[in-house]
Amino acid sequence: MKRFQFRLETLLHHRRNIEEKEHTRFLRIQSEILTETDRREKLRAQQFETLAGLAQKQTGTFDSQEVSWFYRYLDRLVRQIERSAERIAALEKELEAQKQVMIAAMRDRKIIENLRGKREKEFQVSLEREEQKFIDEMVVTRYGFGRRTNRPADAER
Repeated sequence: MKRFQFRLETLLHHRRNIEEKEHTRFLRIQSEILTETDRREKLRAQQFETLAGLAQKQTGTFDSQEVSWFYRYLDRLVRQIERSAERIAALEKELEAQKQVMIAAMRDRKIIENLRGKREKEFQVSLEREEQKFIDEMVVTRYGFGRRTNRPADAER
């Protein structure tokens, strides 16, 4: 029995590899967004703690030098939070672009897989036709052979 062979199998394999690479890049960007979001939240928590510490210092006796350090630290935290927000926005744009690339790679793979499925169905249909043709020939041959040997008149002549 013949085996199904798809001529574009290497292309299908290549397209699957491309899709896998694009998916990996997509997941990496998602991970970076989560990491950066976590970092930003930690910075916000530090900012909140620093503001609470500053408020506590201002209610009691406070040293102006120490309060200026609090403000410098708060300014630094604000800048880091802004940079983090900018980085998250850039990563989200990159994620959206990568999503489009990944969708295109999936579409390209599916096209080849659909073509492979069609060819495989065609192969199965042709195989079934050949098998039915062979069976029909066997039946006709046996029927014809059986009719010739089973005739009582032929045996007496």
